[in-house]
Amino acid sequence: MLRRQGLTEITAAVSPNWDLVFADLEPAKRPEAIAIASHLRFSMFADANGTVRVTHTIVGPKLSGPKAEAVKTIAKGVELSVTGFLMTWLPFMMTYLIPDQLDHFVLQDLNSAYLLTFTERTMEVGVKVTRDFVITELTTAQGTVKPTLLRSRNGFVLTGYEAINEDPVVGHIVLKVKIDSTPVRGMSLPRMVSLKGSAAEKTFNMKFFITNYKLKTNPIGQK
Repeated sequence: MLRRQGLTEITAAVSPNWDLVFADLEPAKRPEAIAIASHLRFSMFADANGTVRVTHTIVGPKLSGPKAEAVKTIAKGVELSVTGFLMTWLPFMMTYLIPDQLDHFVLQDLNSAYLLTFTERTMEVGVKVTRDFVITELTTAQGTVKPTLLRSRNGFVLTGYEAINEDPVVGHIVLKVKIDSTPVRGMSLPRMVSLKGSAAEKTFNMKFFITNYKLKTNPIGQK
C-alpha cells in the first residue's frame, strides 16, 4: 500500500512502555529497572528495499558496572522486538509479498481460496489468498504469519498478525501483534504496537509507540 503511495523511506522514534515491559519483575526491583531503562532512546529506519535498522543512544550520566550491562541487555531486547515487527510489517505495507516479476510459480485452487507457491531468494514461499484478494496466510521455512488486514481506499492496512516461528537462536516463538495506525501525510503508519507471546517457553508482553516520523517519498509511479 505505502509503496503504491510513493513512500520510499521511514525514520522515526520508538518509545517502549517500560511499566508493561517490567510488569512481571518483583515490585521491589521495578523502580530501579525503569530508572535504568529511561536512559535509553530508540530510533528506527526502514525503506522500500527491505532495509531495517533499529538503534539506540544512552542519555544522562555514564553508567558503569551492573547498570551498564543491564541497559545493554534491555536495549538489545527492544531492538530485536522492533526489528522483528518491522521485518513482518514491511512486506505487507511497504515492500512486497509477491515479486513484481514472478516467472515460476504454482497456483492451487482450494475452493474457498488460492495458494500461490514460489521461490524467493532460494526460500520457498506460500501465500494463501481469498477469492476477493485478501491475504490470509504467509508461510516460509521459518514459520507462518496470519495477518489481519483492513481494506481502505488506498489498499490494505495491516492491523495485526499472529505468527509462529522457529528461530535458530531463540527457538520456538509464538506471537500475537496488534497495530494501531495513524495518518501521517495521508499515509497509514503505526502509532502503537502491542506484542504478546512466548519465546523458548518464556512469555513476554511489550508495547511501544512510534513518533516523530520523517518520510521520504517519490512521485507515485516512479521507483
